[in-house]
Amino acid sequence: MPRASFRHGSLPKGRPLWLAAGLFLALLLVLGRDFQVQYLQSVRLRSQGRLRYLQQLTLPAQRGVILGSNGLPLAVNTAASTIWGDPAVLVKDQAQWPALAKALGISLEQLQQRLRDGGADFVYLRRQVAPMLGKRVAELHLRGVGVLPTSRSFYPLGPATTPLIGMVNEAHQGATGLELAYNSWLAARPGRELARLDGAGQIFQVLHIQRLSQSGHSLRLTINPQMQYWAYMALLRSLHHFHAQEGSAVLLNAHTGAILAMVSVPSCNPNSKDACSAPADYVNNAVHLAFEPGSVMKPFAIAAALASHSVRPNERFHVFHPLWVGGYPIRDDVPHHLLNIKHILKYSSCIGTAKIALKTPKKILYHLYRAVGFGRAPDLGLPGETAGVLPPWHLWGIARHATIAIGYGVSVTTLQLATAYASIANGGYYVRPRLVAADPVQRHRVMPQWVAHDLQNWLQSVARPGGTGILAALPGYAVAGKTGTANMSNGHDGFYHHRTNATFVGFAPGPNPDLVMAVNLRGSHYAWNFGGIEAAPVFRYTMRRALRTLDIAPRCNTGGSFLEIRVPAGTDLHALAQQYHSTTQYLMAINHLKDPAALMAGALFRVPMPLTQKDFCRVQTPAVSRAQAEIWSEGGG
Repeated sequence: MPRASFRHGSLPKGRPLWLAAGLFLALLLVLGRDFQVQYLQSVRLRSQGRLRYLQQLTLPAQRGVILGSNGLPLAVNTAASTIWGDPAVLVKDQAQWPALAKALGISLEQLQQRLRDGGADFVYLRRQVAPMLGKRVAELHLRGVGVLPTSRSFYPLGPATTPLIGMVNEAHQGATGLELAYNSWLAARPGRELARLDGAGQIFQVLHIQRLSQSGHSLRLTINPQMQYWAYMALLRSLHHFHAQEGSAVLLNAHTGAILAMVSVPSCNPNSKDACSAPADYVNNAVHLAFEPGSVMKPFAIAAALASHSVRPNERFHVFHPLWVGGYPIRDDVPHHLLNIKHILKYSSCIGTAKIALKTPKKILYHLYRAVGFGRAPDLGLPGETAGVLPPWHLWGIARHATIAIGYGVSVTTLQLATAYASIANGGYYVRPRLVAADPVQRHRVMPQWVAHDLQNWLQSVARPGGTGILAALPGYAVAGKTGTANMSNGHDGFYHHRTNATFVGFAPGPNPDLVMAVNLRGSHYAWNFGGIEAAPVFRYTMRRALRTLDIAPRCNTGGSFLEIRVPAGTDLHALAQQYHSTTQYLMAINHLKDPAALMAGALFRVPMPLTQKDFCRVQTPAVSRAQAEIWSEGGG
């Protein structure tokens, strides 16, 4: 068979042409695709590219601060970091997730969940965290992760102000308390900018600032931080000591309505992570919780009776036998025989007060209760404010006519009690309570001045020996007030026999009171759970320090030959000697003053005790046992 003859290494004829044609076609395809990308689709592709690296970013702004009456901060901003991520970038590099989760302080599962729940190209990984945490994340130099400088709220008084000031959420918007009520005033208006990011998620070009950032406004309150702290500590100690469930206290200026302290327990520290998880810890009980007040309602029934001339100021009442009203007996804790109005208040006689109320028309009683603030919301703008319960007078039967006067069948708040007693302390004016320093003083008369003056004098007996409020007495000051103890309702038309609302409301110093304070502790099942035992010491502890803070010197004799006063401005030694029936030499001797010119306005100065102040304004009552206080008291409440 003949062999085919061809040279070694030669290709079949035509194969080079096919190879050349294939290469040419491939080149045409590459050139065609290049032409399509470079010319036909260039606009669309460039736009998509810009969108992938173009983002609208937030420009941070500071939230407004909340200040106390003395300018000290109650809520301020501190440096913080917000960490964000781009899920589209992060999902392509999951190897960096463990390191990122560790730096963020969260589990890997939590990180995965946040990336799934976020948007296509943006998600918050952590918000308002400490700057050090943000720094640790930034040092990782991870693609698709950014750190923004922001701020978070810090509360210098911690739990002492939580129910009042409130808190903010993760978005730095008000969530509770004043932070929520005044959020539109305090909230910052973050700006926006359009920026281009590189492949690592870092800004390399700002294209346009769409809106400038605007910080929130500051809010100055009437709250005195020192008084707020003292009131909170005293209330908290009493709550724990008597095993109460909750409590509140309000301290205000009787003439201007300025609220100097508003505290509530239990509370929580908003500066600690996850410390305020229970809603009860940030509820403002002073305006939110209404309760049956008990005997602290008695002065207002008496005020209505006096103002309407339904009873005479010197009238006496037999209180020995129970008073049957609507088929139920009204009794006193401690039996007495014949009492005048002063002693009805001093010994907290329910029988005497009910008899006075029944001699007074229902409509007149109702209108005075309303006039001093009961049954009306305080209109402070705080979340959860309640008006309490004051039934209309035309719905009263004879039982309610009597029992409302002794604090049953009606519910009030601690703030309402403080405001109502201010109308007695200031001479008969209802003064609208204020929390914001810029709010104007609003007041109008609700009872005759002589009625308020008589009540001031009579209520001073409550904090004297034999009175139910002996533990509210202050050395050197005339204290007036009223105790109240009411059994708590069980919700089934009955009462708990061992759980009480224990209340004390008082004002000082006499004869011209400046401050009013109401204290309530609820749910105590401890022995001796009376208002004069649980609440009165809170008043005493706080009021003593408040008077010192306001530089209000003692106004009455506590025993001894001298009285300490503050030297009035523009007064010289000769004028003081004439005023206190003394001589300049004697005043210099007892004050160790070498030169009359050294007398300074506002300094403490000793003068002889005036003859009109030889009587004691109180007895010394150091820390005493509850049993001793009960023995000293000749009344209930």
